[in-house]
Amino acid sequence: MDFDKPYDPQAIEPRLYERWERNGYFHEEPDPARPPFIICMPPPNVTGRAHLGHGSTYTPMDVLTRYHRMLGENADWLPGVDHAAIATEAVLVRELARSGESREALGRERFVERAWEWSRTYGGEIDEAFRRLGFGPDWQRSHFTMDERLSAAVRRVFVRLYREGLIYRGKRLVNWDPAGKTTVSDAEVEHVERDAVLWYVRYPYAKEHPDDAIEIATTRPETILGDVAIAVHPQDARYTHLIGRRVWLPPLFGRSIPIIADEAVDRDFGTGAIKVTPAHDPIDYEIGVRHQLPMPSVIDLDARLTDAEVEVGPYAGLDRFEARERVVQDLRARGLLAKEEPYRHSVATSDRTGAVIEPLLSLQWFVTMAPLAKAALEAYRDGRVRFVQERYGRTYEQWLENIRDWNVSRQIWWGHQLPVWYTSDGREIVAETEHEAREIATREYGSADLTRDPDTLDTWFSSALWPFSILGWPERTAELRCWYPSQTMLTGGEIIFLWVARMVMLGLHFMEEVPFRDVVITPTVFDALGRKMSKSLGNAIDPLDLAEKYGADAFRISILRQMRLESQEIRYQESRCEEARNFNNKIWNATRYVLALPEGLPAAMTLPADENLTLADRWILTRLRETIGQMSALLDAYDFGNAVETIWRFIWYEFCDWYLEATKADANRSSRAAVLSFVWNNAMRLLHPFAPFISETVWLAIPHDGETIVTASWPDPLEVPDFPEAAREFELVRRSVERIRNLRAEIGLHPREPVTLEVPQAVPQPAADLIALFTTAAVERRDGSQPELEEALAAIAVRAPHNVLAARYRKQLEQLRSEVERGERKLGNKAFVAKAAPSVVAKEREKLAGYRTELARVEAALRALKEPA
Repeated sequence: MDFDKPYDPQAIEPRLYERWERNGYFHEEPDPARPPFIICMPPPNVTGRAHLGHGSTYTPMDVLTRYHRMLGENADWLPGVDHAAIATEAVLVRELARSGESREALGRERFVERAWEWSRTYGGEIDEAFRRLGFGPDWQRSHFTMDERLSAAVRRVFVRLYREGLIYRGKRLVNWDPAGKTTVSDAEVEHVERDAVLWYVRYPYAKEHPDDAIEIATTRPETILGDVAIAVHPQDARYTHLIGRRVWLPPLFGRSIPIIADEAVDRDFGTGAIKVTPAHDPIDYEIGVRHQLPMPSVIDLDARLTDAEVEVGPYAGLDRFEARERVVQDLRARGLLAKEEPYRHSVATSDRTGAVIEPLLSLQWFVTMAPLAKAALEAYRDGRVRFVQERYGRTYEQWLENIRDWNVSRQIWWGHQLPVWYTSDGREIVAETEHEAREIATREYGSADLTRDPDTLDTWFSSALWPFSILGWPERTAELRCWYPSQTMLTGGEIIFLWVARMVMLGLHFMEEVPFRDVVITPTVFDALGRKMSKSLGNAIDPLDLAEKYGADAFRISILRQMRLESQEIRYQESRCEEARNFNNKIWNATRYVLALPEGLPAAMTLPADENLTLADRWILTRLRETIGQMSALLDAYDFGNAVETIWRFIWYEFCDWYLEATKADANRSSRAAVLSFVWNNAMRLLHPFAPFISETVWLAIPHDGETIVTASWPDPLEVPDFPEAAREFELVRRSVERIRNLRAEIGLHPREPVTLEVPQAVPQPAADLIALFTTAAVERRDGSQPELEEALAAIAVRAPHNVLAARYRKQLEQLRSEVERGERKLGNKAFVAKAAPSVVAKEREKLAGYRTELARVEAALRALKEPA
């Protein structure tokens, strides 16, 4: 590598990565003789493209894997890609629409073939992006959630849960996405604040007297047609006398409904009385279950009004929002609309399609969660699962305490099709294969005539099995024996429910062990103003663009430096990439200096005898030893931001700014090559997990053992000598140098302008020489009464050349005399003094007095130099 040229990451990084992957440095085999360190990569969506969030989540995984590999552990980062059922299907449906086709016209078999083709074509894009960012998972072990081996594991889990009574089919209220034509989980619903109208509607006790009515408030008048009751709070004195009465359902008056009491009613909302529509509202559904109310649906899967279960009159077939307008018009015309008022509230939308979610009663497949959740709660409470940061453990706990059954069936074609078949009379058969299903059907029902359920499983069902399915389960593979459970899971806080809790539940159920010990929640990345990044706001940043502009190492460092355990937010600024690029340039230039030493570099990791080490040598070695210990402790605690800052400070502010400069002193020449090489080798290994490319490039250029830094050992502090007293002495020297530099600045001397230091005899000659080197000064010894080194260093006096000081004082005199003349002219102007505000005049007089005082001081200082003014 030519270090005489400027550092060019674009020329270095791709070539190095290709070498690492070609030589299999990221690959591991199970080795029971070494402690495992396994990270299961959260599989990015096959539809995904790299974004800054990947930087904050996946970069720390790479850091930890590289660190533990260097510790000598059986470290492997297991990658993969998720089939992203809903997202992928949505992309394909849009593509078909653009070409005038549809999913239904294509047919299931050809549609699934198209999905496979699309996944093979575009699924590798995210992997290539990860390579460009320097991520080093074990690519030889990459998995796709639709792979046959993983699909077989999915079927095995579904069938076992069904046969254990933990999976059932039932009609329950679900979140229906009318645009995606599928159910979505609670965690895939985004609640958006929107402006709406709150309508106050009269429900009369008698058709003939519409004014004699109970009033309710609603934002969804189109669902009135599915009302089955009016509910009030049992302790609401306004309504207790009405409980048990019946009212007529507006606007058609086709049936009457009862007034009931339920504690779920919020007395402060609207009038304190609410309409109950169990088939289209989660709270109403629970009320309906408690009171055993009928649950007619009035909105169908296309989000249109339907009279399939109850009469809806002229509104049948209308879109739900069109029906809302028509119902409001009719209520108003019949005098049943008491009032309307603006209302801002949270609206549930699909995070995939953006459509407003429609709660619907639907026949779906569910997992019974309570028994699974109990075990997962116990694992958290007894410390088998630990969250970093701990507050997220409470989030996990609260969700499991209030868990509801999991709707796992989806009405889409791309994904794991339910291993469920139905006989001609509708009886269900659950089996791992069609052959097994036909055997069961023949044995139990006397016929093998079956129809398979067209639904697919929620994507998160297969993802919940990820920590053991990718290791070969249900086969008892070497990987499963050695690498389950894994050690650490890093992921975003938004999928604690969707993924983390479900992995724990199913891992405990099928493996009888938690899938990982530590759950590290990584921060969300915002722009510098604290806004979410999006194309619509124009603030989205492509990490690949940053890698091309600044280098992958610079991007990685820019993300990691902003990560703090106490914060779950990164306000990203591109300037951090510029700073990291400058840091890499500093490393590059320092390496150029080390390689250019005329005496050459000795064999790797050799040091002179202790007695031949200088004060600066002993200081930098002591600081290296301390830094190794700090770095190990910080990485063990997942404190990535402070770990990066620690190695940054050591390399830039201690090695480059101080030690490297100290080696230019004559006294340091005999030992510098060995110490520079030793410290730089260790520093690059400390840097490697964070900035793998430049650390490898530098490490290969200096004496080293081994073929790559990727498999080199993590520095051992016990292999670095420790000189605490010498280190303390050097720190006092640094402090003295900084004081002298500040004095230079105060008197206006250029940093390279020579000065004379009056140094007490108590200051050792090596320390005096270093101070002279760092301050561009000559040393004159003088007697002093300071027995302690710290006092002696504080007594060092700075004497600047007379001609330099005289020139500076003359320049000051010229400026001060000009200010005094200006002030005297202004205050000598009678018109100004008469017209200006007294406070303005007083301020001018105060300024003039200050300039005169300063002028007198500078004139006295110039006279003291015994030179004419």
